[in-house]
Amino acid sequence: MLKLLKELVYADGPPGFENEVREIVLRELEPRVDEISVDTLGNVIAWKNGDSDQKLMLCAHQDEDWAQIITHIDEKGFLRFSRLVGHRWSLLGQQVVIHSKQGKRTGVIGLQAPHLIPLEEQLRGYQPHDDSMFIDCGLRSHTEAIALGLEVGQYVTACKHFEELHDGRLLGNCFDNRVGVAVMIETMRRIEKLAPAKTVVAVASVQEELGTRGAQTAAYQVNPDYAIALDVAPTNDHPGADTRTIPAALGGGPVLLRADQFGVTSVAFTNWLATIAATLNLTYQSLALRAPIHFGTDAGAIELARGGSLVSAVLAPTRYFHTSKSVVDFSDLEGMVDLLVGSINASGELPLEPD
Repeated sequence: MLKLLKELVYADGPPGFENEVREIVLRELEPRVDEISVDTLGNVIAWKNGDSDQKLMLCAHQDEDWAQIITHIDEKGFLRFSRLVGHRWSLLGQQVVIHSKQGKRTGVIGLQAPHLIPLEEQLRGYQPHDDSMFIDCGLRSHTEAIALGLEVGQYVTACKHFEELHDGRLLGNCFDNRVGVAVMIETMRRIEKLAPAKTVVAVASVQEELGTRGAQTAAYQVNPDYAIALDVAPTNDHPGADTRTIPAALGGGPVLLRADQFGVTSVAFTNWLATIAATLNLTYQSLALRAPIHFGTDAGAIELARGGSLVSAVLAPTRYFHTSKSVVDFSDLEGMVDLLVGSINASGELPLEPD
């Protein structure tokens, strides 16, 4: 799974342009399922038939959590941009990739030198705004930019990086949500030779970062009885974190989501997952994040499709997501896979009654 995760990290996939990630998902899932398709939006939907018509859907979004979009090219060839997804605090000095008509082109996000900012502004707590930044591709003119295939509306992603830090801790781009995709694929690998009690549908959704858009259409097609969103969770194990609000840490095991900004997960289904974890002697963590915290997963969109379904979410504790690089503990990912495989093996115990 580590090798797969690294490959997924190096694949670019901003919201609405997940093609490179989708190619990997299709390659990995097609030989392991009974049916696979790609819908109009770009969701991958893979079916592994079970002994029951009831369906358990696993959903992990393909799109990454830091991307910009080009809004203007000036007369000197500098590119202006707007945030597509991610925190603006991580913009300045980032080496980026512009996805042009003629392929990928490297640039850097620039701003005037701090020495040129009046001292009185700095003393007042000067903070740079997005509209004062630009992307420098080393060009000299607007004409040169156009000739190289650059134009308004093109995506910008961070240059990719993946590194093993220490004792299972990993540093890399877009772990939100390539970890979820890797976990889902590894789960389908491990049940490849099994005949599950419930039909398992693996969905690699698109555009989660723009409002869980892909999960809406995928869930309408699948119409699951049960669904588990696979994503990331914030942690409290670094300076400045609030341990009362976010009781999750790297290495503490998978996180079971109880609530987020868009709703609550099924109490019965989430409790059942916790029981499975206990049976397997797996450590796990629980998380409830409501307003004013801005956090959500595909679970909220899946739950409301058609007549509704019982949903939960299994998350990987992750530091610094929605910036250009984040940190995870590989043991948490392995724990997610163990929990999912164990749940699929025990899925004959379902159905549960609605909460």
